Amino acid sequence: MELPSQGRVTLLSSSARRREIVAQTFPGAAIEQSRGEEPRPLPAEAPKDYVVRSAVAKLGDSYLEFDNGLLVSADTVVVLKGEILGKPANREEGRSMLRRLSDSWHDVTTGVAVLDSNTGLMSTGCETSLVRTRPFTDFEIEEYVSGPEPYDKAGGYAVQDDVFRPVVKTEGCYLNIVGLPLCLLVKMLRDYEPSVELRDLSSIPYYGRCNDCKLASILEGLP
Repeated sequence: MELPSQGRVTLLSSSARRREIVAQTFPGAAIEQSRGEEPRPLPAEAPKDYVVRSAVAKLGDSYLEFDNGLLVSADTVVVLKGEILGKPANREEGRSMLRRLSDSWHDVTTGVAVLDSNTGLMSTGCETSLVRTRPFTDFEIEEYVSGPEPYDKAGGYAVQDDVFRPVVKTEGCYLNIVGLPLCLLVKMLRDYEPSVELRDLSSIPYYGRCNDCKLASILEGLP
């Protein structure tokens, strides 16, 4: 099904996980690269403030390029004891992050920005989930950072990784930990365009892994 232009969702992101979620959730969705640079956290900046600022920055001047539909951008960070952890830049950073995150509870926070390119109106939001990792051995860490997996992921791991299996428990939105809190995004999109539609829930990646997903209730209009 093709969405009308006013309800079309366009994701501006290079994240493979966000691209997968959006492409398989919203009929007729378009996928584009981010139009702005991801900023660095400011000194003492709260994680929630940072991810929202980063999501807005990634929209760049996209309002000049797109003249219809809803534009979406997002940014995700791992937060350990108040410290923001982004994507490791190299093997040393990946090794250090995984050692610190081993056998820990930490937060994963995603900021989302939605821009209505027809009106120029924009809204922002953020979602935080809790994650508990299993203990990692030095051998496992070394093997993991030797491959490509850690370097495009906040904290250096993916919750949905069925080989490394880094996570033993999650609380809150699972898709937020993957990189895009779909419950939050759907609410934000429908504030602009109630006609925005979703595919069948069974087609949404990782949907079945959430212990307490609110998406079905949102779609039914329940509180």
